[in-house]
Amino acid sequence: MQDHLLIYVIVVLNAFCQLLLIWSLKKLGNKRFHFMAAAILLPLFTAIFMRGMVATGLIHGHLADQSQFEQILTKVTGGLLVAAPWLTTLAAILYRRRMKIALNT
Repeated sequence: MQDHLLIYVIVVLNAFCQLLLIWSLKKLGNKRFHFMAAAILLPLFTAIFMRGMVATGLIHGHLADQSQFEQILTKVTGGLLVAAPWLTTLAAILYRRRMKIALNT
């Protein structure tokens, strides 16, 4: 399998695992679906954004041809592809904890 396709498979599996974790959180109500949508849409829009930048020629597709700014942008968006579902899960956990504390007081 080509490397760029393998990266997207890893991102999808990561997002799926985070969806399962968000789904298992109790007492989120309808907010659960908001967090699940964010866990899917953030990496999806990040991938579409980067593919669009490469397709329009705003950045080079090959890392060796990229300027320093383009390399930094590629690293940040690559990190966001993996980290966005984790950050969404963390936000869901913190939201649930905040709601639990608010209900107890």
